[in-house]
Amino acid sequence: MRYFLVACLIICCFSFGLLAQEEVMEEEVMEEEVVKEELDDLTLAEQKWTPAQADSIINALTMEEEELKTQLADLQEQIDALQMEVGDMDAKIAELEAEKAELEKKLEQISWYKVKAGDYLCKIAERSDIYGYGKYMRWKDIYNANKDKISSPDLIRPGTNLFIPRP
Repeated sequence: MRYFLVACLIICCFSFGLLAQEEVMEEEVMEEEVVKEELDDLTLAEQKWTPAQADSIINALTMEEEELKTQLADLQEQIDALQMEVGDMDAKIAELEAEKAELEKKLEQISWYKVKAGDYLCKIAERSDIYGYGKYMRWKDIYNANKDKISSPDLIRPGTNLFIPRP
């Protein structure tokens, strides 16, 4: 039993010694962190530098500045190129919108037909400038689009302007 107590005592002392040593190490680490934080809080201007250290820092910052200027110039070139592309696209959009308006105007012009003497809906539908040969069954489309002007599909009056629906 005596040996058991001695062994326990030795183990306790050893453990206590390790705990004390761990606490000392933790305190040292904490002190180092505090010193690092204090140094980090100091700006470059507030720190004391040797001339060699100052020259080294100046050279490093000068090189970084040159790299940033180069990157900035590259980005500006990209911006200028993209702005030119946008300008070209705007011009193309304006050109296409003008072409679209012209085509809509032409479509509007060919979307109306003035009835002549002897015309009937099947004949009008088969005209090459309306629906084309063999499309006489489209007379129903013309009739449905113009019910307000035509009382009967068998009776259309010369001089009546009929709207021609396009697909």
